[in-house]
Amino acid sequence: MKYKYNKIVGIGGIGTGMLFHTDIDAILGRSESRLAELSGAKDYCKQHIVFHYISTLLSPDVKIYPIGFVGKDAYGDQLIQEIQGVGMDTTYLRVDSSLPTMLSICLQYPDKETCNFTASNSACNLVTPECVRDCLEQIGIDENTIVVAIPEVQVDSRVEMLKIGKEKGAYCVLSVPEAEADDFKSAEAFKYCDLVAVNHAEALMLAPGDEDDEALTKRLYEYLRGFNPEIMLLATLGQRGAYSVYRGNYEFIPSLSAKTVNTSGAGDACLGGTLAGLTRGLPFQKGCSDSVFGGSQILSAVELGTLCAGMAVETEDSIAQHVNRATILERISESGWKVTEEFL
Repeated sequence: MKYKYNKIVGIGGIGTGMLFHTDIDAILGRSESRLAELSGAKDYCKQHIVFHYISTLLSPDVKIYPIGFVGKDAYGDQLIQEIQGVGMDTTYLRVDSSLPTMLSICLQYPDKETCNFTASNSACNLVTPECVRDCLEQIGIDENTIVVAIPEVQVDSRVEMLKIGKEKGAYCVLSVPEAEADDFKSAEAFKYCDLVAVNHAEALMLAPGDEDDEALTKRLYEYLRGFNPEIMLLATLGQRGAYSVYRGNYEFIPSLSAKTVNTSGAGDACLGGTLAGLTRGLPFQKGCSDSVFGGSQILSAVELGTLCAGMAVETEDSIAQHVNRATILERISESGWKVTEEFL
């Protein structure tokens, strides 16, 4: 099979974490101390999650390069082994002895929604603009490359990644965290983007106003296409589904019917699956909105991302190790959905 892109390069958080369950629905207060159950689930940082699904669906046909740092510790050793295990090239995933591997703490509420905080004093701080320039020069990027800027490394490093990617003709992707929305707006980073991926809260920070899903998506898209009229928008809305927007066409993608165990990492799984689909040459949109997932023939990249996300929330870990081509095709077959021959 001939792929649209032959190389995917990214920066973002590489680290591990732990998940706590609380049976109290109220949001954790500023001065509150709360008992919570420590889960045995495995939690991971964002670049690792996104790239796991990309690599699982594309390796070894496409070269996958995560750029980052881990500490010289047991966490770092284990992460490198896991990343190599799914076929990623770890040449530019470096080990540092002065700072620890990034650690994230996640709290899951009774409705399965989660919040988390992540160590800011980790080896990921070493992903500087200079590091980005050096790695991209060695890797070599061009119009056959997807460049992905993912949270949990410095904002200026992600902006530099996008600038270089745009200069070289690569397809440039940005995931925007809620807390850094203003930073990316100030840097006018969206003029270097071909695809922007956000969840509802992140979209609201970029385009404040009416919280209605459709109205918010339209407002954000109008803002973004002021920077690039060809920009694509992926707005994930949790169990409510997602919107894809391109050239003024708004398409709603329902979520899968799934038994939700943990929503952490679902948006990242959706982005990873979507990028895998685009790399395979799938269209970003299918040309219509469905009322239920699979209501019409499945053929778009975002539908592949939705399948990854829907299957991911059925497991406790933030990376669903069982999600791959075979299990996705099995889910499609069991559900009686129709797909195009090129889909997987």
